[in-house]
Amino acid sequence: MSAAGKPPRGSKSRRIPSAGTPDAGGGNPDGAADAVRAALNHEAVHPLPRGELFLAADFLDRFFGGETDYAARLAAAARSLKLSLVGVDLNGGPASPFFDSDRGCLQGYFLAGYLSGPVSRLVGSCGFPGAMLSLHKKSGLFREICEATVREADETARLAADSGISAITLADDIAGTQGLFFSPAWFAEMLLPVCKRIAQSVKDGGMAAFFHSDGDTRKIIGPLAEAGYTCIHPVDAQAGLSLDSLRAEFGREVCFMGHIDIMGWDEERVAAEVECAENAFRHGGLILGSSCGVSLDTAACLGALYPGWR
Repeated sequence: MSAAGKPPRGSKSRRIPSAGTPDAGGGNPDGAADAVRAALNHEAVHPLPRGELFLAADFLDRFFGGETDYAARLAAAARSLKLSLVGVDLNGGPASPFFDSDRGCLQGYFLAGYLSGPVSRLVGSCGFPGAMLSLHKKSGLFREICEATVREADETARLAADSGISAITLADDIAGTQGLFFSPAWFAEMLLPVCKRIAQSVKDGGMAAFFHSDGDTRKIIGPLAEAGYTCIHPVDAQAGLSLDSLRAEFGREVCFMGHIDIMGWDEERVAAEVECAENAFRHGGLILGSSCGVSLDTAACLGALYPGWR
């Protein structure tokens, strides 16, 4: 059976409900969310929707600081970049500035919130070397962080479901250019059950579950799809990930997001990669965006992917 016709692992449908005709919207929120849903459902959509999961505070403050609040700055950035999917920082749950913002300006966009995962939280607490040591020698601390992450995800999912959020991303950098920071067996035993619980909480709220990690994550994409994750971000080309090989291996099992290395590729390469992706993913399965996120460090490179960027 061809990759395109490969049935999804597991028996439950992961279809994302759509309310209209797929149309990437060209930066106008009309049709933007449905274009993303079409891509997630592997339905025909042209052009492919654009999306950025990480719109850093320094970027928003520098270019859109005149806007009234966090949601207004996100909306201004989405218009400027002509995005269909807009990432929203939900870390802190109720304390996230998103929940105190006037969110009406984001209506029509596909909003993908994100929360830091337990490994990233452990690294933030102990530093990278200390975190790697703790994972294997002091697993009690990691288990505590996992439980705290699940509790925050449960609370955030309840709030997000009533606040216009369409997806929640578990953002956990657990790999580098050479692969996972631990064995696939350790992932399956220690981290995958946590991922499953968070995905279930998100889906219970009527939202899609996304997963983010830089690096070479090929060995865990299948298990994550089985756990209920609809979309994998960011397709790290610097770690050797290839859209062609991922599409051949996973077919319609999962959607991908990102791929464009605006920091490492020149404008000619970016244009060629975009054209190739538009042709290869005519029937969905990809949300185009940068693989590195949007910040002050990447702002000067945005024009290659987003020609309308000032």
